[in-house]
Amino acid sequence: MRAINRKILRDLVGMRGQALAIALVVASGAATYIMSVSTLDALESTLAAYYREYRFADGFAPLKRAPRSVAARLREIPGIQMLETRVLAAANLTIDNFDEPVSAQIVSIPESGPLLNAIYLRSGRMPDPSRDNEVLVSDSFASAHQFRAGTHFYATINGRRRRLEITGIAFSPEFIYQVQPGALIPDFKTFGILWMPEDALAAAYDMEGAFNDVTFSIERSANIKEIIDRMDEILARYGGLGAYGREDQLSNKYLSSEFDQLRQMAVIFPAIFYGVAAFLLNIVITRVIATQREQMGVLKAFGYATTDLVLHYLALVAMIIAAGIAGGIALGAWLGQALGSLYMEYYRFPFLLFHLRPDMIFVAALISGVAAGLGTLHAVYRAASLPPAVAMQPPVPPRYRRSFLESLPLAR
Repeated sequence: MRAINRKILRDLVGMRGQALAIALVVASGAATYIMSVSTLDALESTLAAYYREYRFADGFAPLKRAPRSVAARLREIPGIQMLETRVLAAANLTIDNFDEPVSAQIVSIPESGPLLNAIYLRSGRMPDPSRDNEVLVSDSFASAHQFRAGTHFYATINGRRRRLEITGIAFSPEFIYQVQPGALIPDFKTFGILWMPEDALAAAYDMEGAFNDVTFSIERSANIKEIIDRMDEILARYGGLGAYGREDQLSNKYLSSEFDQLRQMAVIFPAIFYGVAAFLLNIVITRVIATQREQMGVLKAFGYATTDLVLHYLALVAMIIAAGIAGGIALGAWLGQALGSLYMEYYRFPFLLFHLRPDMIFVAALISGVAAGLGTLHAVYRAASLPPAVAMQPPVPPRYRRSFLESLPLAR
């Protein structure tokens, strides 16, 4: 081992406390970046796969009431790929050993199963279309009340009270963020989603032969604004409340907002940690170089070039940064999985596709290296470029001068 390389090890041992502090700050920056981007990537990948596999609708059109024959006219709108009518009903629930008022939204299930917004069955079975008292309940609502298949409760639908039995626990891409209309945050104990066979719900809600909600998907080249305008025109006489696209759907809109916040966090918080790391490195390396001026002069007198000294101190910095990056990647991957699991509790995904891509690690290492270079390169090069005779002398005291503010009459 060359003498200058042994010097790196001695310097690291001598400044081990400062090196550890800098490595921890760098690790915090790398961990925050890895956590943010890996969680965002996992949520976006999971959401895209979930929407695709369970056919999340491209648009929705609520209305008061329309006969099922109107669906044929809606399907003739240019650009419509699939269209499904359904019945939505509000209900008040009575649950044993729970005194607070509970409300629910009931969604109809066609006999052959939904074409759009398909149901992911976590446990149990689908309701029997021939029975009018069987329902599925959303996973979050079931978890809040510890429901399982076979549990029953009472629901008041359209002014009539009936006993309902749970046959299964389900997810739907339409209700990832399950919040009561008008509320700001979800309350899984006081609001839930139920699914009931279409004929049974239509009979209970006086909607036989009619529907009050439309979901549809569009062709890739279609203009959704034109489709919405045409759909509103047809449904206007049936109490249409205004069709809207996927981007305005309540659950998807909340998710998009949350993803935007994650993107901001992936930029702001790592920038803070890396800025602190660059500041600390500048202070520490400047002080180390100031105490080693004579050593640098001797090394240059023995034939070491300016480039050798610059690379020497950059290698010292690189070892500190490398330790921080390694710890930050490991910590960030663990935090990313933990944060993804936390999001799964809040946003009801049936699965999570988490993987740490190599490009995330590369970018974290690159940002760490750039921050270290910005904090140390100028100070190292300025000191290493001194001639040996100058380097072995004490540094010239800095020149101080009066600032602009001090020269003002008011300052006097």
